[in-house]
Amino acid sequence: MSATRERIADRYLLLDRIGSGGMAEVFRAHDELLGRDVALKVFRREFALADDLRRQRGEVRILANLSHPSLVTLFDTTSDAEGRGVLVLEFVDGTDARARLKDGPLPEAAVAALGADIARALAYIHGKGVVHRDIAPANILLPGATSSGVAAKLTDLGIARLVDDARITSTGFVIGTASYLSPEQAGGSQVGPPSDVYSFGLVLLECLTGERAFPGSGVESAAARLSRDPEMPERLNPE
Repeated sequence: MSATRERIADRYLLLDRIGSGGMAEVFRAHDELLGRDVALKVFRREFALADDLRRQRGEVRILANLSHPSLVTLFDTTSDAEGRGVLVLEFVDGTDARARLKDGPLPEAAVAALGADIARALAYIHGKGVVHRDIAPANILLPGATSSGVAAKLTDLGIARLVDDARITSTGFVIGTASYLSPEQAGGSQVGPPSDVYSFGLVLLECLTGERAFPGSGVESAAARLSRDPEMPERLNPE
């Protein structure tokens, strides 16, 4: 897909591509109806078509009604000219924790601020019965200077609930980023809020050390998860 003056749903003017992953591409777009920039997550055909999202309209309503300063808001769902499912999300002008970690560990004060914001967001969604299932640095956005005072926002909320499970199974795709899977995810067991908390702990540990607790390929990382606990460097302040 080219972002050159292309429109989606006769409303969203694509400006530039801001991200790409295994399941989707993300574009910054301008909502010409409401006069604001948004982020469009365009799923690859093997994961979600427009009909898939329409079948999940109950889940869409649940996610669209979630509101928290540290959550990226889901505004709507639509489709592109090829029938691929598209999520319309709040646009956050900034970077993400994965990109920030390329420069090394974050200052302890920054990790504390990030941790507090994402912990509040997780407590909120868990209280609403929603499990994220993919807590990873790439899904933690770090806004630029804003008046809100929010240090971090959690994105990709509920993707696992919206995509077609049959499509995921048929492609052998696993929801979750390998290095941050909880033991129950790595073992193929049922997940709940504790799974998000475990993954978040791994993210915080990496933010402090600059190193992944479980590096390697997906298989190696998952196997390590089931055989040992993450190592806590002695140099870290216990508090």
